[in-house]
Amino acid sequence: MYARKFAQVNGLEWSPTRSNVVPPVAKITNENMEEFFVQCWEDGSKPNVTQGHRYINHILTHHGRPPLNKHHRQQYASVLDVLKGLEREDKWRDHRSQGADPLPRETVKKILLAKVHGDDGKIDLRKLRNKVLASALILCGWHPKDAWRIKDKNVVNLEDFHDSDGHLRPKFLFNDLCHNKLRKLKVFNTIGCGCKGSHHPKNIACPYNLLHWYQMLKDGFDEALMEKKPKLSRVERRRHFDERGNLSERKFFRSITKDSGCSKT
Repeated sequence: MYARKFAQVNGLEWSPTRSNVVPPVAKITNENMEEFFVQCWEDGSKPNVTQGHRYINHILTHHGRPPLNKHHRQQYASVLDVLKGLEREDKWRDHRSQGADPLPRETVKKILLAKVHGDDGKIDLRKLRNKVLASALILCGWHPKDAWRIKDKNVVNLEDFHDSDGHLRPKFLFNDLCHNKLRKLKVFNTIGCGCKGSHHPKNIACPYNLLHWYQMLKDGFDEALMEKKPKLSRVERRRHFDERGNLSERKFFRSITKDSGCSKT
């Protein structure tokens, strides 16, 4: 989008393609960048200008030129003056990003108290998986992609954990996770027992119980897969097993197959 805008606002003969969004170096002049930022401001205020700034730095560094910032004012003085002028606008200073609306209390309550058993009284795998995932997103503040990155090796079940008051309060520790913005920074989350007093193993509203039941079901499907190993094709073995014949690195939250089985990915 920004490559097309850069070409259109400056009347360039060059047209961007999916594989080439970088204009010729001769077209990346201070005058063209100034026109580009002004058009970004008119089209979408602060967000468009900041995204356009990232695009400009991308095409500059692609051609081996220094990025557009205050440390290279000698090369980009007029462009930096345009950006500084936009930042003084009331519309820029008063801008507030529109984040997602928080879930209403009733919706959160409905998710956390949703049933996971079918009409026959048995646990419905799809209902359980969906409730476990939705509850984890709410309780830990994850984005869905954060949850899908979690592997079995990152999950520790502290089933004998006792609080300082002596009550049994087991919990799951999600260890060695990456920070959302600082990928090199390691963080962890916990989901613990939600029972009043000591832990009740059959309480369907307890987040720990949901995770524990889900983990046991996954382990059962993994054992069944190990038993089927001799009957699998070579392609299926490579998909599910490593060179030593052990199950390869697995994700904690699994997809559901058509036959209501729990797949590995």
